[in-house]
Amino acid sequence: MITGSVQEKSKKLYCVLNFKDENGKRIPKWISTGLTAKGNKKRAESILEEYLKQANAEAIKTNTENIQERTILFCDFIGEWLELHKSNIQTITYNNYYSIWQKHVKPYFKRLKSTLDNLQPMQIHKYYADKLKSGLNPNTVLKHHALIRSTLHYAKKIGLVNVNAADLIDKPKKKKFISDYLNKEEIHQVLMFVKNTPIEPAVMFACYFGLRRSEILGIKWSAVDFVNKTITIKHKIVPVVENGKYRLQGTDSLKTAASYRTLPLDDNFYYYLINLKTRHESNKKLCGKSYNQNYKDYICVNNVGNILLPNYVSKTFKSILIKNGMKIVRFHDLRHSTASLLLSLGHNFKEIQWLLGHGDIGTTMNIYSHLATSEKINVVKGISNALDI
Repeated sequence: MITGSVQEKSKKLYCVLNFKDENGKRIPKWISTGLTAKGNKKRAESILEEYLKQANAEAIKTNTENIQERTILFCDFIGEWLELHKSNIQTITYNNYYSIWQKHVKPYFKRLKSTLDNLQPMQIHKYYADKLKSGLNPNTVLKHHALIRSTLHYAKKIGLVNVNAADLIDKPKKKKFISDYLNKEEIHQVLMFVKNTPIEPAVMFACYFGLRRSEILGIKWSAVDFVNKTITIKHKIVPVVENGKYRLQGTDSLKTAASYRTLPLDDNFYYYLINLKTRHESNKKLCGKSYNQNYKDYICVNNVGNILLPNYVSKTFKSILIKNGMKIVRFHDLRHSTASLLLSLGHNFKEIQWLLGHGDIGTTMNIYSHLATSEKINVVKGISNALDI
C-alpha cells in the first residue's frame, strides 16, 4: 500500500508519496503541486488523493507492492489513517477515535484477521451488534461507525478498495438524547453552594451562558471587553493523551463556526468579573514567584495560578451536589439547565441556538424541543380558539 501526505516546503505545498524499496524501506517521493501553502491545503489534498489512487492502481497492476502490503490488516490501516489525518481532525475527535480504535476496533478485527481487501459488510454489522450487546450506547457505536466509514472512504478514494463496505449496511439507529437539568430554584442553590470554591467561576459561566466546559476553561481575561461589557468565546482547553501521557492543550479551533460568539455582560456579571480579577491580582502578589505564570491570562485558575483540570471541575461539582443533598446531574447539564430556563422564560430556539453556539437550529430543537411546554400550550390554545371550544 502506498500512502502519502501533504507537506509544506519553502511556502509551497508538495505531495509526498511513500514507496518501498526491495528491502522494505520507505522511500518518500516529493511531487510539487504548484500551489502556495496559504489557503490551498484542501486543493493539495485532492491532488494527493489522485496521485495515491493512480500509484496504488499501478502498484497492484504491476505487483510492485508486495502482497503483504496490499493485504494490510484492516485494523492496522485505521491506525495509519488516523496518523495521516491527525492534523485535519479536531484534537478531541482524534483522541476519541484513537481510544475507540485501540480499545474496540483493533482487538476485534485483529482477532478476525480481517484485511482491507477482504473486509466484508457482514463483519462490520456483527461488530456493531457485538458492541451494542456489550452495553455500549447506540450513540457511542455511531462514533465507531464514523471512524470505520471515514477510513474506508479514504481507502476507496486512493484506490485500495472498490467499495466502502460500511455503506452497504445499516448504521446503528441514533438514540434520542433527553437532557437532564436543574430548575430555577436548584440553579440558585448550586450557585450558593459553590461560592468561594475553586470551581465557582466555572459554574457561574455555565449557568449564565450555557457554555461548554472546554469553552469555560479556555476563557482568558483578554477576551473580556470591560469597556463595551462583552466577552468573546474564541478559545478552549481540551485534555490530550499522547503516548500514554495526559496534558492540557489550548486551541482556537472551536466545535463549529457558531461557537465563536461575543456575549454581552449584564451589570451583575460585569461586577462579578471585576471582583474576580481583583482576587486574581491579590493571589499573584500573595504567592509571588510561586504563582504559576503559564496560565496568568486564564480566568478559571486556582489560588496559585494552576488552571482547573476538566475532570477536577466535573468531580468537584458532583461532590458538592452530593454533600448538599441535591439531585445529581453532570457539570455539562448546567448547559441544558440554562437552555431550559430560557425556554421557560419565553425565549425562542433561535435565541438559545445563538447563546449555546450550536451550528444549526436543528441541533437546538432536537435536544430541547421536549422542554418547550409554553410553545406547545400556545399551539393547543390556537386550535381551541379557532374551533371556539
